[in-house]
Amino acid sequence: MRDITTHHRSSVTEFIDQPPGVLLPTALDATRVSNPTKEAWILHALKKRRTEFLDSHTITAFVGTWNVNGRAPASPTALASWLGFIPKDSGQTALTSLPELLVLGFQELDVRAEAFVYNNAVKDVEWTDAIEGCMGSTQHAYRKLASKQLIGMFIMVYARIDVVELVSDVQATSVGCGIMGMVGNKGAVAVRIVYMDTPLCFVCSHLAHDAAQVDRRNSQFHDLCKRLLFTASNAAADPLVPLNLGIHGAGSLGRPLTVFDHSYLLWLGDLNYRLAIDTGDMADIIARGEHRSLLGLDQLRIAMMNKQAFVGFEEAEIGFAPTYKYVLGTSIYDEGRRPAWCDRVLWWTRPGCEGGVRSLSYNSVDSVITSDHKPVRSRIELDVWKVNQDCRQAVYLEVLRELDRYENECIPTATLDATIVEFGDVAFGQLIRRSMKLANSGQVPLEYSFVATPSRPHYAPAWLRISPDSGMLLPGETVDLLFSVLVDERTSASLSTHAEDLSDILVLHLNRGRDYFVQVQGNYLTSVYGTSLDILVHCKSPVRGMSRDDFEQCLDSGQFSVPVCVWTLTDFLSRYALDRGYSLFYWPGDRSLACHVRECLDRGLPLDPADILQWQGNSEDHVARTVVEEPIQLEMRQGSSRVSMTDQTLVPSTLHSMFSNMDMANAPSTAEALERLSLDPWAVHPSYSHTRVVQNGQDTATGSDSDLESDQQELTADQNNMLTTEALPEAIASANAPHDTGVDTVANCLVAFFASLPEPLVPVELYSACVEAGGVSRAAALEALEVLPPGNLNVLVYLLAFLREAVERGATTTMRAAHVFADALLRPPVGRVPSESDSRMLCSFIAFLL
Repeated sequence: MRDITTHHRSSVTEFIDQPPGVLLPTALDATRVSNPTKEAWILHALKKRRTEFLDSHTITAFVGTWNVNGRAPASPTALASWLGFIPKDSGQTALTSLPELLVLGFQELDVRAEAFVYNNAVKDVEWTDAIEGCMGSTQHAYRKLASKQLIGMFIMVYARIDVVELVSDVQATSVGCGIMGMVGNKGAVAVRIVYMDTPLCFVCSHLAHDAAQVDRRNSQFHDLCKRLLFTASNAAADPLVPLNLGIHGAGSLGRPLTVFDHSYLLWLGDLNYRLAIDTGDMADIIARGEHRSLLGLDQLRIAMMNKQAFVGFEEAEIGFAPTYKYVLGTSIYDEGRRPAWCDRVLWWTRPGCEGGVRSLSYNSVDSVITSDHKPVRSRIELDVWKVNQDCRQAVYLEVLRELDRYENECIPTATLDATIVEFGDVAFGQLIRRSMKLANSGQVPLEYSFVATPSRPHYAPAWLRISPDSGMLLPGETVDLLFSVLVDERTSASLSTHAEDLSDILVLHLNRGRDYFVQVQGNYLTSVYGTSLDILVHCKSPVRGMSRDDFEQCLDSGQFSVPVCVWTLTDFLSRYALDRGYSLFYWPGDRSLACHVRECLDRGLPLDPADILQWQGNSEDHVARTVVEEPIQLEMRQGSSRVSMTDQTLVPSTLHSMFSNMDMANAPSTAEALERLSLDPWAVHPSYSHTRVVQNGQDTATGSDSDLESDQQELTADQNNMLTTEALPEAIASANAPHDTGVDTVANCLVAFFASLPEPLVPVELYSACVEAGGVSRAAALEALEVLPPGNLNVLVYLLAFLREAVERGATTTMRAAHVFADALLRPPVGRVPSESDSRMLCSFIAFLL
């Protein structure tokens, strides 16, 4: 069954109190006659003329709730104190001074095992006699309309004798939601009446106990809202609408009624919401009369604020002390339980009936001491109405004829101040907005919407958003349509290779009118950011100047290496960060300088240190922010070979790290893991004197044989000179270490590049394996990457080698680099939300690789 609360809050009747403007349509059942636009217009017109057919009155209801803890009926004096309006002597009371309605709810009325097992609770009779007996001379002023008991829950509804004939369609129901979600130890009893032509509903509930079960109480509330049902009625919950008009939300139309199919819903009972935490001095706070300061901890108010339960309900201001838990026979709190406002009275008003409920008083009765709960009472004013059915029908027909005249005289027409939306140059990650004015130039309400075409299921491409994309305008009204374009990693793949242009033709449809065609266009500035890695590893030219054919040719080359942009960024950092002792990945850098760096990468221009170092633009404050890192225990083995970025050659790092509490003696090195795949991991920048690539599955090399032989000899010598017995502590980059805004910007551009890839460097399908490996060992981490595509593997090895160099030379820490690059290199599958454990394991995974 659908969420009834949400259903009614989204009803079209919400619109009738709003000023004329754009009204978003709501979904209707297929059996409804009107469409949402017509409904809104009709309801708006009916509300303006409501005094012609509605006769309003104000009545008073006394609402009381009491958890009696299975006790025998209280004394007449105690019950009279609870009710409050009963005279203390035998004198007569003016009938009109008494509330028109009397609603009493009880919990734990019968706690006997027989009542629970056999559902044969019998105490309702003696409590009914006790209540009526305590009323004295006012007893004959009331007549019972209905009562309903479910084990310990009991509700009684009385009407003053002079208004009984105004009440009709009295129904009662009950629902258990206790053990197994069905047993009546917890649940609700409810009564429905129609006063004049105003449907009213009263619910008395007893929800799950214990402070920790707040989620269960929230769930039980929603369950009761769905399962408390009444027989269909002829009374419309909205006084504006005749029941047979087929307008959404007008009436039941034969279906069972829920508690929200009423003008007003009053909810009372032991809701059992407690205080979220124990401050330790609650007794002292209450003794000083400062208990209102504890209301901020009330679980019910927190649930309402967070839209978890009782959404849209209201409650009078609480001025009384917590009603639970007391020592029996006293007004002293039980020291074993934290005090709480368990016993409450709340109300909900149907949209269109706002302001129809007002609280006159709301308090508890401290003098009644027969239970561990204090009884609560509330006096409430209700606006009710009598509908002149014939007048309402006549007004409705006049409104309908007026609408028909508008529709028959002319069709909807609109005016657009432009039909082309020009975005100009659009860069990756740049949000650009343009607006267009739509005016209703006709004589009838205009309903518009952007619609899909047969070639596309959605009305606009993924990189475009329109707000509002549908609505309704009255004659003479206008609306500004906001067009927003954003190319990010989700939408950049086809734009980057010119397989798709940043342009489209949208269809603006007018209901019962013509279609308008709106052209949106822009020039996407091809960037390495947002371009697929599969393309970048083949590109030898700057992407900004490449055509669609150029991209297709480079993909057919069968050669790949580390993308030029990655080499450019890491080479700059090696020269001007590591060599100068700057720290990396701690500060954000400068936005305008980042745009300059990206432009250089896109155009294939070198990064000029004269422009970047000691950047004097809109730089960030050069005072380093404090960075607190969790210490990790790592043992490092020192090797003589290092990554040399300055000569544009990537040589394998033999620096191995491992957690001290794990046995890594048998873990394969990175080189060994890569050798299993028969791949050459040592990618070289294209401009170097020789380039090693993978072509058609074969290892090939070009360039000087002597250079290649020299590299191999250097690698062999480095491996033979590894120091495996001397531990080298990891260099920790301090927050007070020197840094430069230009260096910080380039470092962040490197991270942003990997984060911008349409498909992450480590494919999504390996995410779970990497998370699992992060909690095992370095060997498991290497094994998880054995199916990595060759191009991705080359780039990953290159990046890890650079990061190892940065760690060795104190520019960052292993865990800092792991934390920064974990999110950039790995992404969860669609629908999976990373947990804190996932994040820790991924950081550990990257740390293993480093």
